[in-house]
This record gives sequence, structure tokens and C-alpha cells, in this order.
Amino acid sequence: MKTLALKHLWDEWQNIVNTIKSSASLFILLDYDGTLTPIVERPEDANLSPETRSLLKTLSDKRGYRVGILSGRVLEDVKKRVGLPNLYYAGNHGLELSGPDIEFVHPKAKELAESISKISEELKIELGGVEGVIVEDKTLTLSVHYRATPPDKVDLVKQKVLEVAHRWQHLQLTYGKKVLEVKPRLDWNKGRAAQLLIDRVAPESLPIYAGDDSTDEDAFLQLSRGITILVSSTPTQTNARYYLRDPEEVKELLKRLAAL
Repeated sequence: MKTLALKHLWDEWQNIVNTIKSSASLFILLDYDGTLTPIVERPEDANLSPETRSLLKTLSDKRGYRVGILSGRVLEDVKKRVGLPNLYYAGNHGLELSGPDIEFVHPKAKELAESISKISEELKIELGGVEGVIVEDKTLTLSVHYRATPPDKVDLVKQKVLEVAHRWQHLQLTYGKKVLEVKPRLDWNKGRAAQLLIDRVAPESLPIYAGDDSTDEDAFLQLSRGITILVSSTPTQTNARYYLRDPEEVKELLKRLAAL
């Protein structure tokens, strides 16, 4: 990962505009939680604002523009939350894709769905008495949210999830923002999914990718030829080239792109 100080996107905006205008087309790829919407205590409360939804529609309707939402959420959940039919969607960190020209589910992930279900049931029993824990079975992956868990119980939650996950050699445990993810042990991530989407739909396009979590780092690396943006008020080491501070600045980016 880069260790040099990141540039704020607005500081390089004119150069970015020139790059966009010299490109055949544009593929705007965005994370959902923490990028389009603020991080909230309960995942079900992360609702897209009407203004942001309108901007996404405007961009998807622009000639030469395509818009994709890549999320750790279940595909149908993120599609329902955004609610725009002409966009491209990736759920479960790219294990499932859907859009006007593509439908994809990673075959190995489908094979492991039963294992995910068994782990989910076990963790719901093991962690059922711990305040603030949400065990979310997403069919292809599993999330254990602990944002609302008392600090003195967090280590217990992590240890329990670690113990259960390590009994399944075909699965792996990863760490996000106040969430533990159990997913198939595959050479697959948001970056690979984003590249597949671009290759299948618009290989000539310039990608713009914005995300806020560790799972977005693979996409920043994979799409290094494009414009990669970390969404963080305290940017540190990252594979991204630029940063924006929060979802409000991401919304401003969408406005600027819509105005081009």
C-alpha cells in the first residue's frame, strides 16, 4: 500500500476532468455503506437519500456513463435500497453480479452456501446472549456485526467467531469496520468482480471507484489505471490515488460528474 500523503480529489479536479473528457466512456463504481450512506449502528438503517438516488439515475442516463454499486450486502438488498433498474450491482463483495448485460454468481461460492448456513446457526446460538451482536446470513457469506456491542464484550465475540470459522478449511475470516466476515476461501474480491464487470460490459471505459473499507483496497489495486478514491476523514495507507472525507463529499463528486 502507498504510504505517501494522499491528495484530496478536489485538489486535482481539473486534471481529472481532462482525463474523463479524453476517455471513450466512464464506469462509476461505488461502495454503499460508508460511501453513499453514512455508517450507522444497525445495517438496516442505512438508507440512501433521495438526492443521491436522483444523482445516480442522472449519471446512469448520461451518454457514455455507466454506474455500478459494489457492496458486502446481499445482492437483492443493495438493489432494493438503491432502487434503480439500469445500474449494475455486486453483492457479497462481488460474489454475485447483476445488471443490464450481466448475471453472475461465483460457482464455488454457491457450493459453500450450506456451510455458511450451518455456521450462521451455530453463531446465533453461541452469541445469542451478547448485547448488540447481529449475525447476518447472506447465503454466500456471513457477517457478524458488533458496532452496538459493549466494548468489554468485543474480544469475546471475535474469539467465538474465530473458533467457529477455523473449523471450516474452505472458509476464511476477514475484518471490516465493526464487522467480522466469514466468506469462501477463494481468489476473488471486489477488485476481481469490478474487473469482470468492466471487461464484460465496457472494456474501453475509464473506471472511477470510491470506497471506504478494507475490502475496497483490492479494487483500488485492480483498477489502478483509473481514478480510485478512499472515503475517509483520516486517510492513511491505501492503494487509492485520492481521497474524499465522507459520503457528503461523495455526493458532491456525483454532482460534479453529472454537470460535465
